[in-house]
Amino acid sequence: MLQHGLIKERFSALATDSIRAELLSLVGYETQLMEFIDIEHTPKNILIRAYKTGKKPLPGQFERYQQFTQLLSVKPFLENELKELL
Repeated sequence: MLQHGLIKERFSALATDSIRAELLSLVGYETQLMEFIDIEHTPKNILIRAYKTGKKPLPGQFERYQQFTQLLSVKPFLENELKELL
């Protein structure tokens, strides 16, 4: 999969948006991922909309997040910025 630049780029964009939404959810936001520009105009067309609810993470949610980031071998900048809330 990673030998093809186009696939690598699109996968990276989707994984990044997924990680951002999950981090927001972990710190008490209700998140929605929405397409805001038709895909024929740009492949990077996902809007993350978040509302502060103060809800606590579901049991195992943080562990699943950690497994996903470990699988991808990534350390998101946003995770570092939110470390006091996680």
